[in-house]
Amino acid sequence: MTRKILPIILLLFGLANIYSQTTDPIVENEQETTETEQASAERTIYLPGLSYSLLSFNDIQFHNPSASLRVFRFNPIERDKFLSFSLSYNPQIINGIEHDFPDLYHSAAAFFIYGKKQHLINAGFMARTDKPLYGGLNTFMGMAGYSNNLIKKDHFSMTLGISLVVMDLGVKLNNGTTWMLWPLPIVMLNWEYDWINFSLMPIPRLEIAPKKPVSLTARAGYPDYDVAVWYKNFKEDNPSFEFFAIGAGVKNETNRLMFADGRSYGINYNALYGAVRIFRLFEISGGWTFNGKEGYGERNYEDLSSYAGINVSKLDDKIGQGFFFSVSGRIMF
Repeated sequence: MTRKILPIILLLFGLANIYSQTTDPIVENEQETTETEQASAERTIYLPGLSYSLLSFNDIQFHNPSASLRVFRFNPIERDKFLSFSLSYNPQIINGIEHDFPDLYHSAAAFFIYGKKQHLINAGFMARTDKPLYGGLNTFMGMAGYSNNLIKKDHFSMTLGISLVVMDLGVKLNNGTTWMLWPLPIVMLNWEYDWINFSLMPIPRLEIAPKKPVSLTARAGYPDYDVAVWYKNFKEDNPSFEFFAIGAGVKNETNRLMFADGRSYGINYNALYGAVRIFRLFEISGGWTFNGKEGYGERNYEDLSSYAGINVSKLDDKIGQGFFFSVSGRIMF
């Protein structure tokens, strides 16, 4: 059973990626502005973005450029009706990985969401492989699902549904074929008050004092987490419009790669970091990384080691400390 944990984690993060798109503060603020200024025709928002990050340890470095596009269409009058589409591509260049492991890795994803009243329909795919776009079913995940916003009150909402996921989890039938279709429940809970917001979508997220100049944010996955304190400068009398924000925090991150030939690689580390965000459209961050660990898996779906959920057969927990740097920006039109 433990060898199935890693793919299921990827499924949950994929679903979290889909549902996080429905609550983009930039889009929400634009909806409110458009409703005030022009409550007549449908509006389409385009959000193209570029980013680059560098993660460096003594003997290994990760270069991660990325490009993305999100399209959001809505009617200012019908606030509960929208359509969203996103597309992203991220090549990862690894310097210092073992010589017989690939040093170029590709991640691509596309997600579609349609919402009307309490109904949500979603579909998408994620491909993560050392081959361009497709490296076999063990590196690909497709999904489609439906959910219903059963409860929507001032301070609490609950959405339940189900997704059908296509992915190779290594389960063989008696005739030797691989079972590919998996149902995965959708559970989204959200509590929102003046001083505290908590959501489960499906990754737990907490924000204390979200509309105040000083706030605390926390996110927990498996095994990842991110806790930060932010100072935010708002437009007068509008806490939804953020001019800039400065933050400092601590986090744990894991980078998992599954290669087309069935081998796997993973790295896990802790970091102390600082970040600056402007108009929620530009962000730069960086910090010190420590307790770095990396692992190599020689066969597909090997038993998980006792750290960080990285799928490995050989573990090196001495890659030590280093630094990371990240810059991202997007425009809206």
